[in-house]
Amino acid sequence: MRQGAARPGPRQRFIRIGVLLVLLGFGARLIYIQAVQADALAAQGVTTRMVHYDEPARRGDILAADGTILATDVPRYSVEANQLEIDLFVRKDSHGNVAYAGAAGAAELLAPVIGWDETELRGALTGDSAWVPLIKDAEPPLWRRISELGVRGIFGTLYYERSYPAGAVAGNILGYPFKGEGDDDHPGHYTGLELTENDLLTGKPGSRDVEVGGGGQPIPGGEYSGTPARSGCDVVLTLDSDLQWAAQNAIDDQVAEMGAESGSVVALDVKTGEILALADSGTVDPAEARERGLGGSAAVEDIFEPGSTGKVVTMAMVLETGEATPTSTYSVPWTATFGGQVFKDHDEHATSNWTLNGILAQSSNIGTMMAAQNVPDQTRYDYLTKFGFGKVTGVELPAENPGIVHVPGTQWWDGRTRNTVLFGQGVGVNALQAAGVYQIVGNGGVAMPPHLVRSWQCPDGRTDTTTVGKGNRVISRDTANQLVGMLESVVDDGTGGTAKITGYRVAGKTGTSEMIGPDGNADFFVSSFIGLAPANDPRIAVAVIVNDAQTSSWGATVAAPVFKKVASFALQRLDVPPSTDEPVKIPTTW
Repeated sequence: MRQGAARPGPRQRFIRIGVLLVLLGFGARLIYIQAVQADALAAQGVTTRMVHYDEPARRGDILAADGTILATDVPRYSVEANQLEIDLFVRKDSHGNVAYAGAAGAAELLAPVIGWDETELRGALTGDSAWVPLIKDAEPPLWRRISELGVRGIFGTLYYERSYPAGAVAGNILGYPFKGEGDDDHPGHYTGLELTENDLLTGKPGSRDVEVGGGGQPIPGGEYSGTPARSGCDVVLTLDSDLQWAAQNAIDDQVAEMGAESGSVVALDVKTGEILALADSGTVDPAEARERGLGGSAAVEDIFEPGSTGKVVTMAMVLETGEATPTSTYSVPWTATFGGQVFKDHDEHATSNWTLNGILAQSSNIGTMMAAQNVPDQTRYDYLTKFGFGKVTGVELPAENPGIVHVPGTQWWDGRTRNTVLFGQGVGVNALQAAGVYQIVGNGGVAMPPHLVRSWQCPDGRTDTTTVGKGNRVISRDTANQLVGMLESVVDDGTGGTAKITGYRVAGKTGTSEMIGPDGNADFFVSSFIGLAPANDPRIAVAVIVNDAQTSSWGATVAAPVFKKVASFALQRLDVPPSTDEPVKIPTTW
């Protein structure tokens, strides 16, 4: 009997059936996954590879009226390493051999690019930390070089840093971002224009979700979604950057030459109220100010007694009320008693026959009080406030000081104060307020609100321009014109001769006031000159304030030369034609 092949037994058949069923199960599962669950699983895979990034918004620029960028945002990257990812880094050469690997390989590639010692960098990249800072403020070209290396585990986070391309120009009013508590890397708060215009300057952050590979690098052609960040609006100022620079240099030089404590310069467009320059001595780059913790603009934050520059308010008052005319006559002694109080002029002189115009030209306190003796206290107060004393100007800067004007009938308005306010003492103003008085006079008696912001422009196409309207009439045009003529006599025939500008008629007033100094003694002098040019058709008002000069206290010596420099520069910068007609001479004596 021929022996045939052995037939499988029951046990073998059972195993074969079991294997077949398992294979059928796997096949069915694979078909189910590919046909039914493919989209869902693919989406799940993408989800696990998606990384969310917050995208910072660029802050708007601040520009001068001539287009000079004064403040802007520049991109920076903080560069970090994930040591766990670095450990998995491998780079092969063209032959498929490992050329760089792990922390040692990453350090060899990165060290010459970022300027680290290779051994030190290898130590920083070794460990089990998911976040190790390497560079705090890498500029974009450096980050591009780093990212092009393709080192797994090296990441860069975009942020913006405030920069001031013009350096110290207008640093006193731009303000600066400073770090919030607990925030070591990014600014959180602002001062100056950065604060007052913050709503416009601030952009809207965005976000993005990016599909990344195992090393955390974006996958080319991978999934991407998000909302782009929107930049803030650009703010255009009224400042002329060159004039601001000139004013800062002029006041810095004079403060140094006179051994003074500090000084300020304000230049206004008489017709519009635009601030063409607002300079303070010692102004620095806002980035440096941030580190030194410096404050804002002394021209709006500090107050002083205007002294004789304030006499123009009294002159306006007596002209408007009919108490006097520019040619009214007075016999003026150098000392006199009013209301039981003894007053003196700045220099001893024989009794002089001066007109009202001569009183202003010679800056006589006694003559000023004589001219205003019949004016009631309330009217004196009203004219001070009409000219803006005791009220903020509304300029776009924080911390503006409204000044001090005492109210008649209170303990602060006594028998002496009612007279001292007539020659600019017993009241407190800031430099911008003081300049505003002369803007009113130069503009035919109409006050225009001083302002620093001319317009703004937003990325979405939205634009706007500051509107100041027709202004507010304070005194009549006739009175204003008479005052300009009287102030021109101060320069031509009185105390303000050092303010003369070749080719232009100038109207202005010197001032000196004695104040209580930091040591508590009345030995702190404020010297000033405020003027208009050209006097025949005023275009600019310039105020110069110098605090505690050591070589002299007179406004003619300390402040008027700065006025001459700044006003001369401004007239040329604004293309104001020289004066061609001669002034009408108003008698100063009788």
